[in-house]
Amino acid sequence: MDTTTRKVQQTGGSTFIVSIPSKWAKENGLKRGTELILEEEDGNLLIRGKSVEHQEVVKSINLENDGKDRNLLQRTMTSFYISNFDTLVIRTNGHMKPGLREEIRRFSKVVMGVEIFEESANSVVLQNVIDSSTFPLNNSVRRMSLNVETMLADVIEGIKKKDPDLLESIEKRDDDVDRYQWYIYREVLKNGQGDTGRIFFLILSRILERIADHTVNLSRIWGNALGSVEGNTDGISSFLTLVQTMYKEAITSFYARAYGNLNSIINRKDEVIRHRGDLLNDNSIKDIYTKAATVEEISRIGLYATDIAELAMDLILSEQDSIKI
Repeated sequence: MDTTTRKVQQTGGSTFIVSIPSKWAKENGLKRGTELILEEEDGNLLIRGKSVEHQEVVKSINLENDGKDRNLLQRTMTSFYISNFDTLVIRTNGHMKPGLREEIRRFSKVVMGVEIFEESANSVVLQNVIDSSTFPLNNSVRRMSLNVETMLADVIEGIKKKDPDLLESIEKRDDDVDRYQWYIYREVLKNGQGDTGRIFFLILSRILERIADHTVNLSRIWGNALGSVEGNTDGISSFLTLVQTMYKEAITSFYARAYGNLNSIINRKDEVIRHRGDLLNDNSIKDIYTKAATVEEISRIGLYATDIAELAMDLILSEQDSIKI
């Protein structure tokens, strides 16, 4: 990637002008009157040629065994989605069975921006209809983090109130978190060159996905144990509330670029470990398996919250030349 600098000029009192490198202008066929597209994202201004033709990316999956391994099919479609296809064609040797069509249709509903465009006796054609120009990357990360926040709040409520329906709903919402993460992977892979902010979003999305997974694990543990757990669960609820607070503080600092309290969040790792040990030694919950599994999941969430704080610090300092500490 070539890097160059240009000085901003001002004309007419309110109009700012910056020259475009002649090499880039020639390579992209720019001339007098050529229209350019300016996109603002995360404080950066991206310039691209409007007349540049997009080369359609077509991928295909040929199912020799009629897609009997449905897990492999789902993983393959997801990987192609992340690699950013415009069109994905899925074919079988003979007539495609209804169950296989339903599997493909389910995939189109799970991922973001993919629709079934065409069907025939032995094929289904999917097309991608959304990208970061219509759904900005920072919006998808914010929605993903909000989903995780509500999942955490509801698992606390579900355990406190011993509500099986609320706990079950958490697992269903994990699909939305996965949808956002795959979309973020795809957009960073496509447009990430030269934009370090996107890389931080990608890392954050991975952490958020892991927190969501641990929250789902908690909902399953307590969904199965509600009728059998005896004893006081206040310690569990207190520990969960602690890591939820850490998560909210860390994610708020990430978006606000707030450097001040990040180190205090990071230093709460010791507090998480101490709570973990206290609860493991707490005999008020008789079901040892439920207690141990729960404490492990909560601890992981707390440590991931400190990872978000560390990532926020890395992001903030990547944008600074100097800072007072």
